[in-house]
Amino acid sequence: MEPDLEAGASPHAPTVSAKFVVLRLIGLLCLVMLTCVLLAAFMALLEAIPKSDRYQILRVPTFSVDLAGFDGLDGRTLAPSLSPAFNLTLHGVSNHSSGPSSWVCQERGTVAVSYAGAVLAWGRVPGFCFGEHAHERAGMVALGAGVGLSDELRDRMASERRSRSAEVDVDIVLGWIAEESHYLKRLLSCRVKLDEPSPRPYPCKVLVSYPW
Repeated sequence: MEPDLEAGASPHAPTVSAKFVVLRLIGLLCLVMLTCVLLAAFMALLEAIPKSDRYQILRVPTFSVDLAGFDGLDGRTLAPSLSPAFNLTLHGVSNHSSGPSSWVCQERGTVAVSYAGAVLAWGRVPGFCFGEHAHERAGMVALGAGVGLSDELRDRMASERRSRSAEVDVDIVLGWIAEESHYLKRLLSCRVKLDEPSPRPYPCKVLVSYPW
């Protein structure tokens, strides 16, 4: 017997529950509302920042670090007390092109070099400014005096130096004075190999803090 096409769909055909459709619509509506709330919160936060500072915060230059040389970590066994020195270069690349009014100037900064969480050396970062599509460089020297490392860390560093896999962390804090005497900070976190020269500077992660 041929099926009766005019009789409609089979009573055994799968159907979509009305309750399921309603739940899907409610979920989509909640997602849209959450997106609107987050967007409104971001815009309110942006409006609270002085206009001259928004360019500084949102147009963050790209930073990287180059290790030109170091001293005080030589020898098969490291001494219990170290006085290392690191010759570093900070590279900054600005990709914006909004005229001189959006120049980014760093007034002062600090640098610290650490190994496995232990600070080896520290120093100052000179001030510098970025223009349009600029590539700026700032030399830095980090010095340590009488730095003590545990036996475990000394043995670990000596082993990694022999295998040319030793790395140090370079943490940099850059600051500038904005409107209303706000002191804003950029925190740079970079990781550098000691014994494997890189053809390019090592990239840095950038965090921006704003005081409220």
